Amino acid sequence: MEHVAEDRVARVGREIGWLRDDFLPTSETFIYTGLVALDRYRVQVFSLRRHSATKFPFDDVVALADEPWGQVQSFLYRALGWSPAFSRWARKVALVHTHMGFSGVHGLAAARRAGVPCVTSFYGRDVTLRSVSPFAIHPVYWPYRLLAPLLFAHGDRVLVLSRHMRAALIAQGCPDHKLRVVPLAVDVARFAVERSPTRSRSLTVLMVGREVDKKGFDDGLRACAAARREGADIRVVVLGTGGPLRDELQRLAAALALDVAWPSPTTRVATAMAEADVLLAPSRTAADGDQEGTPTVICEGSAARLPIVATRHAGIPEQVDDGVTGLLADERDHAGLAAHLLRLARDPDLRCSLGDAGHDKMWREYDVSVLRDNLQAVYDELLGLATETQRGEQRR
Repeated sequence: MEHVAEDRVARVGREIGWLRDDFLPTSETFIYTGLVALDRYRVQVFSLRRHSATKFPFDDVVALADEPWGQVQSFLYRALGWSPAFSRWARKVALVHTHMGFSGVHGLAAARRAGVPCVTSFYGRDVTLRSVSPFAIHPVYWPYRLLAPLLFAHGDRVLVLSRHMRAALIAQGCPDHKLRVVPLAVDVARFAVERSPTRSRSLTVLMVGREVDKKGFDDGLRACAAARREGADIRVVVLGTGGPLRDELQRLAAALALDVAWPSPTTRVATAMAEADVLLAPSRTAADGDQEGTPTVICEGSAARLPIVATRHAGIPEQVDDGVTGLLADERDHAGLAAHLLRLARDPDLRCSLGDAGHDKMWREYDVSVLRDNLQAVYDELLGLATETQRGEQRR
């Protein structure tokens, strides 16, 4: 495979094909961050539909919806993992990198036909998808549920965000030697805020994300209400996306007599974080089995020097060092979350120390430069390429 990969690179250059069926939902900044971070490889994107082009500007995108006979080609892609445009795209790249495990079987089919390596990145829901009843999920995911063993057997590398996700895929049959932990990234400099202990105003608690079950925002509201009953002067802000549970959450806030600000979904996350004192991330396993991967918002909050109050859910304990960069409670533990909020409301110095430690952790482990190096190391490995540093080490 190594000689084949080198020949392919000689013909097409360092062109990497990124496959994402929807390019990109507004919440998937983590994919775009990696895309634009690469500096030794060029990316060509393949998708079924192009979304959010203003938020995620990128020129080299093939979208089947915009191709001749787009609906027919989309059907062929879904049913067979093949379409004329998909095949042409795959022949122009040296490696296929699929984003989201449930599209991995399509990426594998294209890569095998083109004779190039296949990489698949998993992000969260795609890890738990095979444990959910097939009657509870959309038929579009059924090919993955059936063919995941082929992806694990014949794909070249599988990338995950955390050790928690790695263990979950090993349990599903993915060979350990093919797995690489590549944490998501955040532009730390974009979120950086200088903070000092503030004792004279209320504590602003911020929750950010889609209003869906696994985010646990209702648990967060109940925790905030409990902390207020214990005497904490708390102001709550929920920066959502207008998701399916928004109305239900607003009714709950009213029932709890909790004053909550609901800024426009277009509000910049960095702006909301600059005005907050604590980031609350009460994630949990949803009723349908859906889980987080490693929430981007936690990386953003730590980059902004916010202390994190979160749950021991999925990969969150790898993002948050309990007692060092934030405070953790069990899933759905309203009392535990409330106790952490109350403690932070009473201790501005602790807020600052946790926030500063989180900021430092983001620089070391989650900055864009770290993601760039991790991704390019995987590509180098599969394509038989070595950096100048690696060549020097080999000569020594």
